[in-house]
Amino acid sequence: MKVRNLIYSVADYTYPSFVNEAVKSLSTKKKLIIFDIGCYRGFFTKTILKLINKKKYKIYLFDVNKNVKKYIYDLKKLKNIYYNEVAISDKNGKANYNLNSFFESSGSSLSSMVKNDNKWVSSRKFILKLLLQTTEDFKQYQVNTITIDKFLKINKIKFVDIMKVDIDGSEYKFLKGAKKTLASNKVKIIMFEIMDKKKNFKHKEKTIINFLKKNKYILLKKRKFFSISLFSNLEAGEYLFELSTKN
Repeated sequence: MKVRNLIYSVADYTYPSFVNEAVKSLSTKKKLIIFDIGCYRGFFTKTILKLINKKKYKIYLFDVNKNVKKYIYDLKKLKNIYYNEVAISDKNGKANYNLNSFFESSGSSLSSMVKNDNKWVSSRKFILKLLLQTTEDFKQYQVNTITIDKFLKINKIKFVDIMKVDIDGSEYKFLKGAKKTLASNKVKIIMFEIMDKKKNFKHKEKTIINFLKKNKYILLKKRKFFSISLFSNLEAGEYLFELSTKN
């Protein structure tokens, strides 16, 4: 377990992120509303808290991995931190969730994309076995789902300053459930991770960038996650979008 936790920690600290750029763009704001969708161990939220200094904040965390409550126990005790054990999707109801039992931080999602990539699964299991770690299979269970549009409505949230989305292949479902929110420009900064099969990735990337562009979101930066594409049929990247101030 200690070896596995060390792997998770290294992955967190070496994983590329645009969190510094996102916070800098909001330097004049005194109060921030932040969404951490796919929060897992709360690394993004912990980093944000270090960067926003004395600003007032409300941070909403989302994840349906049953272990997350244990991982973010200390975060949950903080004032204005709200954990929601619900999956963000295109429907309000129930869905099957795939938990990657042997490496939770990758591929745990409503999407079965990673689960079904035999090349990715076998290569990661091989590495873990070399490190004398157990390698269980994916587990599937039913979870509650909600759209961003409904979540904002029932919680009376008028605007989100930073929305970080890390949902390993379920990006289209997220966008479908956030149509009204994005069309109304209720989000300032979107930190978006996109994942798909290598053969489909460029099309998905283009589709998402064009969709957000139509809603007045400008792509500021992007970079690929080479650790995902290595020994797999998958491709992934991180994207930083900002709402345009131009009419």
